[in-house]
Amino acid sequence: MNNNYELLLGKLDEFIRKYYLNKLIKGTLLFLALVFAYYLFASLFEYKLYFSPAVRKFILATFLIGTLSTLCVWILLPLFHYLKLGKTISHEQAAQIIGRHFQNVKDKLLNVLQLKNQSQNAYNKELIEASISQKIENIKLVPFQALFNLLKIKNTLNMYCHQ
Repeated sequence: MNNNYELLLGKLDEFIRKYYLNKLIKGTLLFLALVFAYYLFASLFEYKLYFSPAVRKFILATFLIGTLSTLCVWILLPLFHYLKLGKTISHEQAAQIIGRHFQNVKDKLLNVLQLKNQSQNAYNKELIEASISQKIENIKLVPFQALFNLLKIKNTLNMYCHQ
């Protein structure tokens, strides 16, 4: 039973890493698109309107502040989480995310994690561990990594580009 539980925790850890990798890829693409759009916007308006030096300084300052803040939020934070630096989502939070996307898992995964926490201080430890084993066998074949598919990101980008 313990081997199944360790396998489940390994799958959850792999899911968490893929979760942050997905956030990192999306953040990088959004960051690049935003920086390019802002640069294009500012360049075209400067070319047409020829701003005063004060307005140019303001545009440069907003560009730098916006670029640095989005770089930190959309790229650096997911990168740090991906590298397991700092606080990441817990196994329970990962189980809730997985439960929202897989109908056959729903709350079973979260229940397994909660039962395992309860089994350490319970009198009927064997019954709880048998329940955990049964639930793990039911959800063992679910590929949690299937939530993150690079083709899904590509399709999302195609959707935004063709509007």
